[in-house]
Amino acid sequence: MSVLRVFSLSLLLLAASRLLGLVRDAVVATQFGLTGHADAALVVLSFPDLAVSLLWGAAVPAVMVPRMAGHSLQHIASEGARWSRLAMLLFGVAGVLVWWWQGLIVHALAPGLSAADAQLAAQALGWSALVALPAGAVVMVSNAMLQAQSRLQWQYTGQVVFNLGLIGGLIVAAQTGQFVWVALGVVAAALARLGLMRQVSRTGLPAHADRGRAFPDAVSLRALGMALAASGLTVFYTLAARSLMSDAGPGQLGVFQYAQRVGELPLHTVFAVASALALARLSAAESRGDSATAQQETRQWLRAMLWLSALIALSGMVAAPGIVRLLFGWGRMTFEAQQQVAGAMRWILLLLPLQAAQLVLSTRLNSHRRIADQVLGYGAGLLALAAAGALLPVNDWRGLAAYGAAWLVAVAVLWWRLARHQADAQWRNVGVLLATLLVLGICSLALHAVALPWPLGLVLAAVLFAAGVWALLRFDTLGRLVRDRYTSRRQRRAS
Repeated sequence: MSVLRVFSLSLLLLAASRLLGLVRDAVVATQFGLTGHADAALVVLSFPDLAVSLLWGAAVPAVMVPRMAGHSLQHIASEGARWSRLAMLLFGVAGVLVWWWQGLIVHALAPGLSAADAQLAAQALGWSALVALPAGAVVMVSNAMLQAQSRLQWQYTGQVVFNLGLIGGLIVAAQTGQFVWVALGVVAAALARLGLMRQVSRTGLPAHADRGRAFPDAVSLRALGMALAASGLTVFYTLAARSLMSDAGPGQLGVFQYAQRVGELPLHTVFAVASALALARLSAAESRGDSATAQQETRQWLRAMLWLSALIALSGMVAAPGIVRLLFGWGRMTFEAQQQVAGAMRWILLLLPLQAAQLVLSTRLNSHRRIADQVLGYGAGLLALAAAGALLPVNDWRGLAAYGAAWLVAVAVLWWRLARHQADAQWRNVGVLLATLLVLGICSLALHAVALPWPLGLVLAAVLFAAGVWALLRFDTLGRLVRDRYTSRRQRRAS
């Protein structure tokens, strides 16, 4: 299979998995509304992947892939076996701890739940974690093995299967009125994903790998510790913000969950494409030892992501009521509940330029092996979130404000560290970032004051987005590159 087809299929599966995650949240909203019951379901459904991402997450592929890529299939099979055993051991223990402390964990994740809803969530979370945590950790190892073999087309298939299983469990729970089906859906989905990914990742590998050591070596474990510190801190942003939102009352955790899911999905999906294109150019410049060109490519990449994130944010702000109406405006979601989600979504969209900057800055620091700088930046953001949560009064916007403070401080520190490392502060891009934040803030206030009919908002957002994409493809450096590549490929096919 060609590289282009593999990349296209991977992107398609990534988009499918994230869209199914959105469908999953829509099912919760329509079946349970903005209630404590919905918050309890969201805690049970999201905890396994959030916990595995926090404690294992992107750090495992970051450590495993360089140690497996380019090696023999025997070596990949052996390393995969060692990391799988470590994952089962660590997360088997973690599952038992979650089962033992289920009540405390639910209170920390959603302190606003009533006693009855908290008990439902705790029981479902405790039993499902025993299976879902070790299964999810082993799936991460399988993903790393696929990356090392350049079989990226399978990387997101497991997540598609997982979300389908969760949606099935939700529907049965809503129809029967038995909350236990939420936990059973998590268990069934985790086992189905594990079986699929284990089978796929081991296809073509030796059946009996040379075991040697039982677990990864000490060097790999030390590298894992640093990588975990960098990748796991950003997951804390979501966990802490969700907890602060839940503290404001039943249903508020759902407000944040739905707004974040819809608001951040387009940027993170598009970044997968933009980063692949930009990183290829950066790698080529660095391999030639051309640091000036690499810095120029970094500036162009960051500027393009800032403009693109601002375009997505502005279009999303205009379309927010219509998007929420179409996705969540059914079943038990009242008009007032939809307005709350639309307002929170506009705040999340306002933060997209900061998130775009963080994605580029952290990727560049990672390419220079500056993991400690990433830990510093994310840790500073987490401290800002904690300070905002402690100082602000308990209300329905405290969690959103604290979430924004985390991204603002983290981006400032990451920008400072990369500027020192490359001796390039990128002042023009600083101006672009501040200008986009100011314009988006003004637009958000204006849209709050002047409520457009949601069908008109959808049409206007589509026009704005089309005009913005046209401008980026015409005037932005990276946008012109995308346009030229697409045009030349289309001309070759026509000829």
